[in-house]
Amino acid sequence: MPNPYPVALRERAVRAYEDSTETYQVVATRFAISVNALVRWVQRARATGEIAPRPKAGGWRSPVDLATLHRLVAERPDRTTDELTRVYNRAVPAAQRVHRSSVLRALQRSGFVFKKNDHGPRNKIVRTFATSAPPSSSGPPP
Repeated sequence: MPNPYPVALRERAVRAYEDSTETYQVVATRFAISVNALVRWVQRARATGEIAPRPKAGGWRSPVDLATLHRLVAERPDRTTDELTRVYNRAVPAAQRVHRSSVLRALQRSGFVFKKNDHGPRNKIVRTFATSAPPSSSGPPP
């Protein structure tokens, strides 16, 4: 969903419509906005006196139980996401089972990354950490 129009633009457009005898179409064209947006803004300004955009609502909530997922990763951090998803789905009730992509997104949101193992094709799931010192721009010391 795109971000809302600025309040200053909304106020100017509503004031221009209210203070003139021009149609919605003319005012909307002048401000490069849709006619429907201007109509809604004017109606809202008349009804409530407010023009500011309403807060965003709704959204989506992940079905993954992070405590269970973190416990399973701590038990064996070298699981692939397929293996982790199978173990997770066995650990939760049937109504809470999830797809591998949901597990992967939950791990990424929690700060986990997938590191390749130097000794084979297995991966390891580890938390990311901020570096303790800024990188050197001049290279290694002589």
